[in-house]
Amino acid sequence: MATANLDDLRKRTQESLNRVRGRGKETEFAQARALVEELRNARQYPELILLAEAISRRFPDDARSRRLYAQGLIEQGMATVAVDVLNALAARLPKEDPEQAEASGLLGRAYKQIFFDAGDKTSDGALTALKQAIAIYRKAFEDNEANTWHGVNLVALLTRARRVGVQVAEGLQPDDVARRVIDRLNAVPAEKRDEWHLPTLAEAALGLDDWDAVEAALKSYVADDKAQAFQIASTLRQFTQVWDIEQIDARGSALAEILRARLLALSTGELTLSPQALQRARARPDPLPGQLEAVLGPDGAKTYRWYKTGLERATAVCSIRMKLGGRIGTGWLVKAESLGRTPADELLVVTNFHVVNPQGAEKGITPDAAEIVFEAVDESRVYTVKEIVWCSPPARHDCTLLRLNEPVTGISPLPIAKTLPLVEETARVYIIGHPGGRDLQFSLQDNALLDHEGPTAGKPAIEGVWRVHYRAPTEGGSSGSPVFNGSLWEVIALHHVGGKTGMPRLNGAAGTYAANEGIALLSIVAALRT
Repeated sequence: MATANLDDLRKRTQESLNRVRGRGKETEFAQARALVEELRNARQYPELILLAEAISRRFPDDARSRRLYAQGLIEQGMATVAVDVLNALAARLPKEDPEQAEASGLLGRAYKQIFFDAGDKTSDGALTALKQAIAIYRKAFEDNEANTWHGVNLVALLTRARRVGVQVAEGLQPDDVARRVIDRLNAVPAEKRDEWHLPTLAEAALGLDDWDAVEAALKSYVADDKAQAFQIASTLRQFTQVWDIEQIDARGSALAEILRARLLALSTGELTLSPQALQRARARPDPLPGQLEAVLGPDGAKTYRWYKTGLERATAVCSIRMKLGGRIGTGWLVKAESLGRTPADELLVVTNFHVVNPQGAEKGITPDAAEIVFEAVDESRVYTVKEIVWCSPPARHDCTLLRLNEPVTGISPLPIAKTLPLVEETARVYIIGHPGGRDLQFSLQDNALLDHEGPTAGKPAIEGVWRVHYRAPTEGGSSGSPVFNGSLWEVIALHHVGGKTGMPRLNGAAGTYAANEGIALLSIVAALRT
C-alpha cells in the first residue's frame, strides 16, 4: 500500500472511530467493518484494535470484527488475551458459521504463538500450547478439509513436534495431510481462489520437501507488483518460526533471506533483526541466481543485492549506552574525510547532541558516561569516548561528533549522499537504529520522503540548517540514527525528532502533518567546514 493510501487509511479510521463512538448509522458501521480488514492487511494493528473494540461495544455479536480484534491482539504480543476472546467467540458460534472455522484456526494460531514465544520450548507450558494448537488445527481440518489453512498449520506443527521429540497424534503423518491439502487446493476453480491460496500451497509443498513447487507458488504472489506485506510477513514467520527452514539446509536459509529482501522493499513491510540474526544473514552465501529469479522474478538479483547492501550498512550503526545502564540512542560510523575533517582516514561516530553532549544537557549524557557498541558486528566489544570533536545544539543541527579512545577496525563507514533526493511520490527513506532500546531494526513502514529544505527549492527557516521530513515509524532510542536514501543506502540525514504529530510543514507551506525530522548531512558538513 502506497504511503498516500496509508495516510488516507489512518484518516478514514479516525473519522470512522469518531462516528461509531457516537451515534453511528448502520451504513457507517458497515464501513467500519470493512476498514478493520483494511487495517489488518496494512498491518496497522493498534488502529485495528481500537476500531474493532468500538464496533464490539455496539454490536457484541459481530463475530468477524471480534475475530479480527483477536488477531490484532496476537500481532501485538497479547496471545493469552486473544485466547480468552477466541474461546468465548468459538463457544457461541454454530458449527456451520464460517466464522467458527476462522475463530478456531486463529485460536490455534494464538497457542502456536505462545509456544514459539517461549524462551524454553521444552517447558510444560510451551509443550502444552503446542499440543493444544495441533489439536485445534486437526479438529478444524478433519471437520471440513476445505479449511486448508488449518490443514497446512497441522502439517507444520506435526513436523515441528516430531523434530523436537514430542509424541502427539501418532497415527497422523504430516506428508499425508500435506497431500490432502494440496489436492483440496488444486480442486478449487481458479476464479474462486482467494489471496491465501498460493501461500497455503507453498507451505503444503514444503511439507512434502518439494522446494521447486514451494518457489513456484511463492513467485506467483511474492514477486507480484500488488504483493501485500501482510502475506509475505506471514509466510516468513511460518517458514522461519514453525518450519525453521534456516536450519533445514542452504536452500531454506537462502529462501528466508529472499523473503526478507522482498519484505524490505514493500512500503508497509517491517523487519527487525537481532544482532545475531544480522550476523548470520551477512555470513550466509548468496542464493543461486536461479533461486532468486524463481522467487522474485527477473529483478531478483537486483533486489537481493540492494537488501545485502542494507545489511552491510547496519554494521556501521552502533548503540549508544550509558555505562552500567541500557541503550539511550543510536550512532553511526563516518570517515572524517566525508565531513571535511582531518586526519582524513580517522573514523568518528555521529549521534545527536541530545544523546551525548559536553554537559549532559537535553536529557543526554556526558562523553565519559557513554559507551559505544557495534552490535551487528560484536556485541561484546565496547568502545569508550575520548572526546567530543564538534557539536551543535538541538535548536540547530542537534549533532555531536565523537572520537573514540580506540580506533574501530573491520567496519566500513557509512557513505554520505552528495545530493538530497528529489521530493516526489516515489521517494523513500530508510532508518537503521535501536528503537525503544531494542534490537537493531530497519525502519520500513510508511517511509516516504515528505519534504526538505535543501536545493533547489528549499527555504530554510534556520540559516545554515536544512531540515528533512519523512514518514517512517520511529521511537525513543532511534535518536541519532542514520536516514538513508532509498536506492543506494547513502546517508542523507541525521534523525532527531520522531513520530511528531502537528509538525509544521517546511518551506513556508501552510498547515501541519504527522512527520519525523532529521537534519540533512550536507548542512552539517557545511557547518563543520566553517
